[in-house]
Amino acid sequence: MNVTLKDIAKLCGVSIATVSLVLNNKPNRISEATKKKIIDTAKEHQYHPNPMALSLVTRKSHVLGLIIPDVSNLFYTEFIRQVELEAARHGYTIILGNTDEQGAREYEYVKTFLQRGLAGCILIHSSIEMDKYDAKIVEVVKQSKLPFVLIDRQQKASNIKTLFIDQELGAYLATTHLLNLGHTKIGYISGSLDLDLSKMRYSGFKKALEEHNIPFDENLVEFGDWRPEGGHQAGLRLIAKGVSGIFAANDMMAFGVYQAAFSMALRIPQDLSVIGFDDVSFASVVTPGLTTINQPMRQIGIDCVDTLVDMIARKSDVLSKNYTPTLIVRSSTTNK
Repeated sequence: MNVTLKDIAKLCGVSIATVSLVLNNKPNRISEATKKKIIDTAKEHQYHPNPMALSLVTRKSHVLGLIIPDVSNLFYTEFIRQVELEAARHGYTIILGNTDEQGAREYEYVKTFLQRGLAGCILIHSSIEMDKYDAKIVEVVKQSKLPFVLIDRQQKASNIKTLFIDQELGAYLATTHLLNLGHTKIGYISGSLDLDLSKMRYSGFKKALEEHNIPFDENLVEFGDWRPEGGHQAGLRLIAKGVSGIFAANDMMAFGVYQAAFSMALRIPQDLSVIGFDDVSFASVVTPGLTTINQPMRQIGIDCVDTLVDMIARKSDVLSKNYTPTLIVRSSTTNK
């Protein structure tokens, strides 16, 4: 069992504030004898400061929260690493919450992190049942006054800043790429439209079709769960409808489309062109290399932490930021 400041204070017969002043080496008028007693007691009982606890003197934490939808998604794995590196550079540690794409779990993580006295939090929304929890989460965040950085979720509040990636443009670029290759019967695998990100990518897909005078066919839209299995099942359904190209709203679902194509003895890209979104590390490793949309997540990871640290320091010029995705052409797409 970890020994706390309260335990040390009780053993020494002094206040918790006194123990905190001594162990944090803060200026004080405490006698040398009392200081020695506190330090010796802390050593004897192997006291280690709890990084999650707020200092009673400084009222500051050096812990940041990071809430993401799915740690198994390579896109988030790479992002987490960058956030941790940048946080460490600023002297902060990270506590991670994995929601497994569940809105209910996201809501509970937000409430729990607020109770733990973190310095600030980075939040990427989940996709399942967000229609039930989004308003609750936003209200709790606004009322907390804790600095929050949201990705792809516009909110107006003094304690919220947004890093916004032009998701509609990314989907537009992906769809336009297939159209320029001569594909007119294009299947689209979307995430749940409960999520703003999904809505934006869906809009970009439709916009590209409209500009190329291709009628939008909702029968060529399937919905997945952002994971390979969801892409696999959606891919099978789209292949059965005779599409010549498939745009998956993230790389993980695109990898699932690869599985679907291979199970039906279809060659990529000769028989089926496939394009994803995110440009995760495996996108350049799979065979054939996956054509996809790159989001500058290394820079976004750095900017998330830097923005949060500036908010914690109460800098008045902290601004929300926008990013432009780019098309990365590899070997999974070809002419119709």
